[in-house]
Amino acid sequence: MSFRMLSPSLLTGLFLAVTTVASAQEHPFLADHQLTELEGGIRIDWTILGGSTCDGQEVERSNDGLSFSAVHRIDGPCGDPFIPRSYGWFDPAPPEFSTVFYRVKLGFDGYSSVKSVRFDQLVISDQLFFPNPANDQATLVLNLPASASVDLLVFDAQGQEVWELKNNSGPHISLVLAALPAGLYTWLAVSNEQRITGRFVKV
Repeated sequence: MSFRMLSPSLLTGLFLAVTTVASAQEHPFLADHQLTELEGGIRIDWTILGGSTCDGQEVERSNDGLSFSAVHRIDGPCGDPFIPRSYGWFDPAPPEFSTVFYRVKLGFDGYSSVKSVRFDQLVISDQLFFPNPANDQATLVLNLPASASVDLLVFDAQGQEVWELKNNSGPHISLVLAALPAGLYTWLAVSNEQRITGRFVKV
């Protein structure tokens, strides 16, 4: 029987592969851990297995999956010596239009796995117009309920109304700008008594 030595680069690759698989495993205390995008924020739910306990918990959030900071804390004993215990928290201010990462710190007993969810909503800003400058197409996102009806007015640099879109469904409005000449424009969105305004450049 003969043996072949593995090269250092192959050994490094195998080590990284094992590390990646190991880091994706769930904490042995947890039976469930999930994220749900809801209107206006993200909910994180987790369940500690019966017989598992810890002292204090923290929900940590990250923009890149590497650097985390605590955004919610539950003080006191966690888990139960006899039955599973479920916990949840609603994050009302996740980073807008980004992939958001979360993990749960179980006292001194380590962390849950890292999970992520895409959050394409506005919760703090009134509006987002992208891309800006725009070419032939753009998207306007408004901080309004999905059921909102929106009238959109567009004005040129001289303040003259050049475009009107009635009864759009919020909060995402797709815009076809091919008919507009290049220049600076101001837009006004009206929904019930709410008025939101902004500017964009057509190139």
